[in-house]
Amino acid sequence: MNSIERIKAILANQEVDRPAVSGWVHLPLVDRHVDDFVRATISFTDYNRFDFIKVMTNGHYAAEAYGAEIKYSKDTTRWAGEFLRYPVRNAADAAALPVLDRDNPVFVREKEIVRRLKEHYQGTLPIIGTLFTPLMWFQEIFSCAQQQPTIRFMREHGQELEHALRAITDTSIHYLSQLVEGGVDGIFFATQYARNIITNEEFNRFCRPYELEILDYLRGKTWFDMLHVHGDANLDFNRILDYPVHALNWETSTASVPEEQLTSFRALRQQTDKVFIGGIDQTTDFYVEEYDRAKLKGNLEKRLAQAIAENGGNRFVFAPGCTLPMDVNHYAFTLIQEVAEESSRHRAPAR
Repeated sequence: MNSIERIKAILANQEVDRPAVSGWVHLPLVDRHVDDFVRATISFTDYNRFDFIKVMTNGHYAAEAYGAEIKYSKDTTRWAGEFLRYPVRNAADAAALPVLDRDNPVFVREKEIVRRLKEHYQGTLPIIGTLFTPLMWFQEIFSCAQQQPTIRFMREHGQELEHALRAITDTSIHYLSQLVEGGVDGIFFATQYARNIITNEEFNRFCRPYELEILDYLRGKTWFDMLHVHGDANLDFNRILDYPVHALNWETSTASVPEEQLTSFRALRQQTDKVFIGGIDQTTDFYVEEYDRAKLKGNLEKRLAQAIAENGGNRFVFAPGCTLPMDVNHYAFTLIQEVAEESSRHRAPAR
């Protein structure tokens, strides 16, 4: 099986030769330069023999598109830059936030990246674009990675926020229209709000309608959309299980969080038949003393065995719950595919 055949078989609940694998990592020195970023993405993907590409768009693309002033990272182990000026600084800015045209330079750049990756792989590997949910996009242009300022703004300036979310939703569809024209196979739709940091009422007002509108736009245009539920503890999947996506990605294993606060493959498999993407703890699994290859591989073997047992077979993608660590040699990530390949020699394919 090639990668696209393997992913399509998993989506169709058919037998696969081995668990699919993937991973993604920030590439801050090149991710705003088409030529360099495409080459780096191809190199990273082929070196690790991953089954799909999650295009690791610059983490500040949303703010960049809206004209933020940013001092971008020049550190290979740190993706986040320094904001010198946010596009939204107060309620008046939010109330006046415009809809960005589809020919925004950031959108055109990301379309070209997708187009070149599609051209290179010639239909053998799915290409997945990255999109923040509208509230996450607002957070990026208002407070970057800090959620609490956005939540306070939500509770104090709900009407102005609704205007901004309307503009961001229309902007997101313009952005997606470019990715679709570029040939994207699906979207990695990222949210930080499917957990108990906001109430259900707030989620239903400021998240759900805009997110469903975007997913509705994608119907018939993509075939491998995944929702990334960002965070680790106390995720609330009841908010999003009915979303029309093909797969769910989240952190199933995080050493710093008590097990009872995590959501396992086993627990969620009782509630949905969507494809799961995860199983690896990117925060600990790749860190071993003296870079002991056997120990590192052993970590991944245990994770994979647990994922197969909890999922009831190979119908999932063995991958991190979020981005792979930037301070680890990429050679370590080759072991993800290695353990998946070896597992197929000892287990019958899922039926």
